[in-house]
Amino acid sequence: MTPDLDLATLRLLVSIAEHGSLNAAAAHLGIGQPAASARVRAFEARWRLTVLQRSARGSSFTRDGQAVVAWARTTLQSVDTMRAAVASLSEDRRAGISIAASLTNAEHVLPVWLGELHRRRPGLHPTLTVVNSATVVELVRQQGVDVGFVEVDGCPDDLGSTVIGTDEVAVVVSPTHPWARRTAPLEADEARAAAWVLREKGSGTRETIERAVGATLEAALEASSTAALIGAALAGVGPAAVSERAVRADVAEGRLVVVPTVLRLERPLTALWHPERRRSEVVDALIALAERDRATPRGTIGP
Repeated sequence: MTPDLDLATLRLLVSIAEHGSLNAAAAHLGIGQPAASARVRAFEARWRLTVLQRSARGSSFTRDGQAVVAWARTTLQSVDTMRAAVASLSEDRRAGISIAASLTNAEHVLPVWLGELHRRRPGLHPTLTVVNSATVVELVRQQGVDVGFVEVDGCPDDLGSTVIGTDEVAVVVSPTHPWARRTAPLEADEARAAAWVLREKGSGTRETIERAVGATLEAALEASSTAALIGAALAGVGPAAVSERAVRADVAEGRLVVVPTVLRLERPLTALWHPERRRSEVVDALIALAERDRATPRGTIGP
């Protein structure tokens, strides 16, 4: 029988990754260091994994541990989102905006715009549905949301749209992968011959990489979250195609390597709305913030 996940331990593991040590994570969470150590050991015994490598100099994550932390981030994000959503059911409903967004938009650009919108309109209660790009399009088409944000080329002609930015998909691998040592750019035929860590069908990220190579790629693993893809790449499952925004920290710290490539992997970030659904003042304000942010320079990563 598969063990139940202990959310408190997952939160501890993520805190260790963020604060650099078991002691610092325990202090941040308000628990004693012995209790934190015992919790990690119990997790390792329950799942028959070693997630922390202990030595006289301290503790560091194993490759399995890095993958667990990446997946834990996604799980905890979903739990926190549900907690906030359930809590909101008991609150008085005020003026709001319903948004559907793909993962890249929801995780890396929308929080900035929504934060600014909240500062300008503190009484506003946005609702955000995070799904893949194909589902965002359908929600907008069915008028299930006020506005949608996707990262794909060629938006449907039956919807209103405006490009509010761009994003680059990076090909990343574990430092132990053969591609990590290559200097020649990755060609389309080499990409087609590999087994990849990919988002599910309907994802804008997957559409971008498969359009670039001109074929449906073989999947060593399919996942519905960016963090799961990164965790699988860290664990050496295969090369991953993921927004470069999502892997900047892992690349900077040497946990992942960007593979040079000749493939065209830039895609537009686009706002969508139904042409028969009147755009509210709040939707206009959010799109205006996104368009203003488009001109702001962003850091990039590279091999």
